[in-house]
Amino acid sequence: MPLPSLVILHGEDDFAIAERVAALKAEMGDPSTASLNIAELDGKAMSLPDLRGVCDALPFLAAQRLVIVRGLLARLTGKAEEGDDSPTVSAQDFIDGLIEYFESLPETTSLVFVESKTINEKSRILKAASKAPGAEVARADAPKGGELIKWIGRRAKASGGEFTPAGAEALAAAIGDEPRSLSTEIEKLLAFVNWSRPVEPRDVEQLTPAAGEAIIWDLVDALGARNAQLAIGKFHTLLAMPSQDQFAIFGMIVRQFRMLLQTKEILENGGNVAEVMRTLDIKSSFPAEKYVKQCRNFTLAQLESVYHQLLELDLALKTGGGSDTTAIDSFIAGLTA
Repeated sequence: MPLPSLVILHGEDDFAIAERVAALKAEMGDPSTASLNIAELDGKAMSLPDLRGVCDALPFLAAQRLVIVRGLLARLTGKAEEGDDSPTVSAQDFIDGLIEYFESLPETTSLVFVESKTINEKSRILKAASKAPGAEVARADAPKGGELIKWIGRRAKASGGEFTPAGAEALAAAIGDEPRSLSTEIEKLLAFVNWSRPVEPRDVEQLTPAAGEAIIWDLVDALGARNAQLAIGKFHTLLAMPSQDQFAIFGMIVRQFRMLLQTKEILENGGNVAEVMRTLDIKSSFPAEKYVKQCRNFTLAQLESVYHQLLELDLALKTGGGSDTTAIDSFIAGLTA
């Protein structure tokens, strides 16, 4: 089956785009010979005659050539790194010529545009490409929030395995909305359970290096629900992990409440998830949404009080004697009383 004559892949999910490009390359056949008919080009300084010259070349002992151009459309539509708000006159001429060329692309060429940023849906290039026979235009948005949990489930199913909803949430909390890293962890976890049962939170806790942070979320959820037994249980789950010690765990608890306090202040001043991400320098929307959700279990005064108690406990742990574990257990019990 021939490749699409024209493909435009754009959006923030570079992992999904990379997978689609890899699939297109795989359809070219044996890599040792397919490479003769695959051209990968940097579009940031490319002219239209350059592009046409490559696309018009005949394939070598094959039915099609695959021409992959990166960054050209962002440059033309004014969304390149320079930050132009609109295309220049020369860019407009390039766009006109490119749209015209879409209609005369050789059947022996599959032209693929790869863009790491989202192209405006109103762009003339996207509109023209969408109307071209046999064309594929796909926007790749990284899964976020609740969609991230579903994405993990779909990914596991495609690999012949399964996650429980709680297992998927634990992995999402540990990794965030980073599809490439999530994909690696999903495969590792499915292999760990040998595809014989669904992956559960305990598997994530045992195998995923960042799982300690995910358990901190559960611990704080339990505190918000005033469930001392569950919160203390989560604390001791962390203690049992070889990669964690009580000082590191306590540091994570302090950081979590500091982030919750700052999130609460942002929300009470009229902010939203985007403002939380920007102010707290959070790269992933998943933890930002979790902070917003968790801080609703506490008033601002309660969060301020908890944070000050944590600082006092930190000082006591560093200067006093006795069992640190017992002190933290007592602190957790006191918060849920």
